[in-house]
Order: sequence, then C-alpha cells, then structure tokens
Amino acid sequence: MKSSPVSVWGSNMEKMYFVDSHAHIMDKDFAQDLDEVIKRTEEKHVDRIMIIALSIETAEKAVAFAVQDRNKYKVAAGIFPEDVKEVTEASWNAFVKLAEQPEIDVIGEIGLDYYWEKDPEVRARQRELFIRQIELANRLHKPFAVHSRDAMQDTYDIMSAHRGYGLLHCFSGTKEMAREFTKLGYYLAFGGALTFKNARHSIEAVQAVDEKWLLTETDCPYMAPEPVRGTRNEPSNIPYITQKMAEVRNVSLEHMAETVASNWERFLEMK
Repeated sequence: MKSSPVSVWGSNMEKMYFVDSHAHIMDKDFAQDLDEVIKRTEEKHVDRIMIIALSIETAEKAVAFAVQDRNKYKVAAGIFPEDVKEVTEASWNAFVKLAEQPEIDVIGEIGLDYYWEKDPEVRARQRELFIRQIELANRLHKPFAVHSRDAMQDTYDIMSAHRGYGLLHCFSGTKEMAREFTKLGYYLAFGGALTFKNARHSIEAVQAVDEKWLLTETDCPYMAPEPVRGTRNEPSNIPYITQKMAEVRNVSLEHMAETVASNWERFLEMK
C-alpha cells in the first residue's frame, strides 16, 4: 500500500534531498544575493542543481562556480533557439570548443521555440541548429536538455530521428506525447507550472509515464510554483514542485524525492 504524501516542511525532510535540473542562477537576476540563494538551497536540501548557461561568458562563470562542489553542481551550455540569427561559423566553433570541455556536463538548453518566431525560414534554421547540437552532444557522448515551445511535434520528430540521451525541460505536451518521448528513452522535467490551477496537461503527463522518467526543475528565476507564484523563482522552491508531483502520483514525498534523485544520476550517466 502506498504511503500518503507528507508536508514539504515536515520532519522527514532531513532524510531526503531534492533536484533542480534547470536553474539560471548565473544570470543577472541572482547577481546581488547568490550567496543567500545558495544558503537557502542548503536549508531546503536542494543538493543537486544543473546550472544553465546560454552564452560562453555565462558558461565560464558557471564552470568557475561549480568547481566548489561538482557533486552538487552540473553545468549545461547550449545555443538557445531564439539566438539562431546570431550564429556564425566563428561563434559555432567557439561553442564547440566550450562544449568539448569536460566541465560542461550537458548540452543545453537547445531546441525549438515557435512562440515568438513565425518566419518559416527562421524556424527551419532553428531546426538545423537543434539537429547540429544534438549531433554534437552525441559525438561528445554527453546528454542534452531540450527547450520546446509551441513546437512539440517538430521537437519529437527531430529527437526521434536523431537519437541520443536527453531530457525535455519544462515539459508541456499531452500525456500521449509524454508516453511517446519516454518510449524513446527521454526524461521529462516538470517545474512550477505543475502546481498551477490550469495544469491539467502537466498533471496528466506526470500520471501517464513510468516514474523512472520524471525529473524536477525550477527554470529559475521564472515560473515560481504555488504558493510563491509571482515572486522570483529559485532552487529552494523545488520541494513545492516535488510535493505536487508526489500528490499527483499518490506517493510519499520521500518516495518522489528519492525517485527523482535516482533518475537524475541515471540521466547524467546516460542510462
């Protein structure tokens, strides 16, 4: 019999740790109080954080920061789809040189974003860049983290055709699409949106797939979860998201936290 969910702030919290698989903590939003932000991760046992870097400068900062605890911090670097217009062969070569460094654990976030971009030609260039980065990740034998907004079918088609080890960050697809991605061996990460009142698709997706494919994230400083929605998001809010995931799957918080932690380690090992 499954145990019932427990309070995020209950006494059992000392026995577990949490995973933030997508955090922009090197961005300017955290420039003034990063020390305090990190202290709160310690208080809330958020002991695994992947730092997302979308520029070479940010990646260099992330690598220098992560060296203090490589068990806790992983670094992802990628060319964001909206930046496709600025990509030149010189900038691509510089990115490849960065990605080849052993300190870069994951290639990402990469992918497609059709929400703002309506030009078919630019969308085609996004797809080309996405494929190019997947192929780079595969060549380097590194996992990748995918951004997909209003482009789920094209994302699936590319990830199906160009296989590798990846996760879909802030997954927003249907339960049917969630099943199809996990059949290919891709992980699904859910953030603050899972806690929102209109989160039907996310809830159904979490319920539909095997728990071994589930990950948690904040995408901080964006998308803070309930009950702190509307504030700057940060990694210490991960327990709220993990709690919601536990409730959706009708398992204990301890079980969900342990499952996500195991999934995270397996993802990094590309298994």
